[in-house]
Amino acid sequence: MSAKKKFVLYQDLDGTTYDVELPLTSNVDAAELRENLGLPSYIDLSYFPMKSAMVTLWAAVNAPKLHEVYPQAFEKRVSKKPIPALLFGGAAVKIHCKSANAGGSLARSIHDTDFVVPKKQGLDFYRLLLNMDKAFGTQYMSFLTKNDKRFNAWRHGERYRLTTINGIKKDGTPTITVIDLFCDRIELRHKVEVKEEFELYKENLYTIGLERLILSKAQFIFDLPKEKMKEIRKYGEEYRVLSYPPYAEDKIIIGMEEKDMKDVCSVFLDHEIGRGPEKIDAEKIRKILKKDKKFALTVMLNLRNIVERQDTLKKWMSKNEVSTVTERIEALLKKLPTIDKKWNKPWWNTAVETPVIE
Repeated sequence: MSAKKKFVLYQDLDGTTYDVELPLTSNVDAAELRENLGLPSYIDLSYFPMKSAMVTLWAAVNAPKLHEVYPQAFEKRVSKKPIPALLFGGAAVKIHCKSANAGGSLARSIHDTDFVVPKKQGLDFYRLLLNMDKAFGTQYMSFLTKNDKRFNAWRHGERYRLTTINGIKKDGTPTITVIDLFCDRIELRHKVEVKEEFELYKENLYTIGLERLILSKAQFIFDLPKEKMKEIRKYGEEYRVLSYPPYAEDKIIIGMEEKDMKDVCSVFLDHEIGRGPEKIDAEKIRKILKKDKKFALTVMLNLRNIVERQDTLKKWMSKNEVSTVTERIEALLKKLPTIDKKWNKPWWNTAVETPVIE
């Protein structure tokens, strides 16, 4: 039996180190938990963040009894009732879309998981994440750096940040990432309220639901000086430039990047427009955007851009798949509210970092 050794995950500026014993441990079967949650078997758990997500979702749903099952990790009840932790971003797409998993035309690797929880249970979920390793094994370890603590103090329970293991290299050593935990809403370039989805966490497969998943991806937007166009061409990212003539002539508007476009395409490829389970409810999206015309404009520009970039789509999908995706997006676009007002400067929230969501 090989001797255990310490591995330094992170060293803070003041010299504080955060380490873990190798080899990393896991005392749960993520596939079994996936089945227990009633999630599709096509979800490929070879993506480490998806394996971790299954364990986290199961722990959140079973929060009221974790202290009984894992007394060594939880001295008292984590939460009086299940925590409806909802995934968004790439992990949520993999849950809903077979095409986004290994072997699918739109499969891609993801580096972390993005969660949103009710603000009232935000602290419970945050503490749960910090004790996961004690219950389920060191593969599921999260910790707080000085920066994380500073971030959390500033946010006053609106949002939390922590550092977590997000992968294991071939030599058995872990990789880490910083993850944000949102409460009640996803607020980046635009605000996506998710409160009404917490009651539907099982129906929505422990995600924010197809409609808000599309909206959370299609909210990405920022502008650049026009002279940056050469750089954009150099990196082959012209497909991200959004067409909106009323905007300032010396600027260009940039929309979703490749990973987000792929994820949105995956949702439309695998789901029809309609009402009912696992269908994209156009009326639901229309009602959300009717209340926020600025958000509606961003979503419309990003979705219209996908339809107009068929040469890009054909690099990822077959001709028939491209047709399916574009026809469904066009059907949705016809339902979106009309935006009469014109903007020549940012209509989105510029007081956030350029948004990056897995």
